[in-house]
Amino acid sequence: MSKKYSLVKTGFLLLFLSVLLLGINAQTMYSFEDLINLMENDNAELQKAKQDFVQSTLDVKDAKAGFFPQAVLTAAGTYMFNPMMDDITINVDELLSGISWPGGLKPEPTGQYLKLYDGMENTQYSFTLDITQPVFTWGKLTNAVKLYNEVSDIKKLQLDSKREQLAAELKTRLASAHYIGQILELLEVQKNYTERLLKISEEAWGQGALLYQDLLDARIQAKEIDIASVEINDQFSSLILGIEKITGLKNLTRDQLNFVPDDDGAVYNTEERKTLMDMALNDKQESIVILAKLEKVSEYSNKIAKASVYWKPDLALNISLGYSGSRFPLIETDWYRKNDYSANATIAIRTTVFDGGKKLNDIKRTQSVYESSQADAEQARTSIAQNLTQQFNAVDLSLAKIEYQRLKIENFDSKIAQQRQLFESGYGAETALIQAEIEKTSAQIQLLQHSLSLANARYVIEYLSSLPY
Repeated sequence: MSKKYSLVKTGFLLLFLSVLLLGINAQTMYSFEDLINLMENDNAELQKAKQDFVQSTLDVKDAKAGFFPQAVLTAAGTYMFNPMMDDITINVDELLSGISWPGGLKPEPTGQYLKLYDGMENTQYSFTLDITQPVFTWGKLTNAVKLYNEVSDIKKLQLDSKREQLAAELKTRLASAHYIGQILELLEVQKNYTERLLKISEEAWGQGALLYQDLLDARIQAKEIDIASVEINDQFSSLILGIEKITGLKNLTRDQLNFVPDDDGAVYNTEERKTLMDMALNDKQESIVILAKLEKVSEYSNKIAKASVYWKPDLALNISLGYSGSRFPLIETDWYRKNDYSANATIAIRTTVFDGGKKLNDIKRTQSVYESSQADAEQARTSIAQNLTQQFNAVDLSLAKIEYQRLKIENFDSKIAQQRQLFESGYGAETALIQAEIEKTSAQIQLLQHSLSLANARYVIEYLSSLPY
C-alpha cells in the first residue's frame, strides 16, 4: 500500500513539474490589436503627447481666468517687546493749581494722578485685501482665450495624429518582420545548397576535375550568402527593437508576433485612386486641420499685437480694503474700538507710449507668421498629393516585379525538374541541380522583398487617406 501511494505521489509530482516547465517555456503571442493596446499605455512619445494636451487645457483655463477679478489678501501680526509710546498720566494737584479758585474754595492737595492714555499695546494686526478687475483690454483677453483654445485643439489633433502614425509604423514593422523572417529561412536553405555545392567543388578540384577559378566562384557564392544573412539578421534585429520601442515590450522574439500581412486589395483602379486622393486632401484630414488652426493662432496673435500698440490703454478697477489695530478682529474683545479701517476704489490705465518700435515689429512679425502658415497649408496639400502618387507608383512597380518573380520561379521549377531527371538518370551533374535550386531561392527572396515593398506602400496609402470620423 505504501509503495502504491509512493508511485501515485511521484506521478503527481512529475505532472506538476511538466505543467510548470510548460508554463515557463510558453511565450505570449501578440496580435496587432494587442500591440496597439500596449502602445496606448506604454509608448513614451504617446504619453508625452497626452501630457502636452493636458497642459494645453490648463492654459485655456488660465486664459479664461483673466476675465475674473484677482483678489490678494495680506495679513500681518506684530508683537512689540518695547512699544514706542508709554502710558500718559498727569498730576491732579498740578492741574488744579493752574485754576484760579475763589477764596476759600481751593481744594486741598490729594496726591492723585489721572491716566489719560494706557500706552501702546504690544500687539498690532493689519489686513489688506486688494481686488483687481480688468474692465477693458481692447479684446486681448478674448483673443487670448480663442488662441489657447486653438492651441489646445492642435495638441489634441497632434495626439490623434501621433497615435495613427505609430499604428502605421507598427503595422509596417510587423509586415517587414514577417517577410524578413521568411527571407532568413530561405537564406538558411540557400546556405545548405551552397555548402553542398562548395563540398562537391572542393572534391572535384582535389581530383583535378575542376578549375581553381570555379572553386573560388563557389567559395565567393557561399560567402555572399553568409554576408546577406548577417545583413538581413541586422535588419530584423532593428525591426524588433523598433517594435519594442513602440509597444514598451522587452526581449521580443519573432515567434511571439502573430501578424500576417493582408495581400488582398493591392490593386487600385482609377476610380479608387481618385477617391483615396480626395480623402487624403479632405479638409477633415488631421494634418490639414492642424495647419488651418495654426493659421487661426497666427491671426489671433496678430490681433493681440495690434491691441497692444501705442496709446491703447488697458483699463482696470482696483478696490483695496484694509484693517489695522491692536486687537484681532472678531475674536478679541473691544477690537472695534482699537482699529483703523480703510476702503479705496481706484481706476487705473496702463499703456505703452514708446519702446523704440518693438510693438510695431510685433505686429509685422505676427502678420508674417500668418502669411507663412497660409503658404505651409498649401504646400502640405501638394506634398500629400505627391507622396500618395509616389505610393501608387510603388504599388504598380511592386506588382509588376512580383509577377515577374513568379514567372521566374515557375521557370526555375521546370528547370529543377529537368536537372533532377538528368541527374537521377546519370546524364546530368548534381552541381547543375544545386545551382538551379539556389537560383530559385534567390527568386523567392526577391519575391518576398517586392511583397514587402508592396505592403509598405499600401500601409502608407492607408495612413494618408484615412479620415478621423
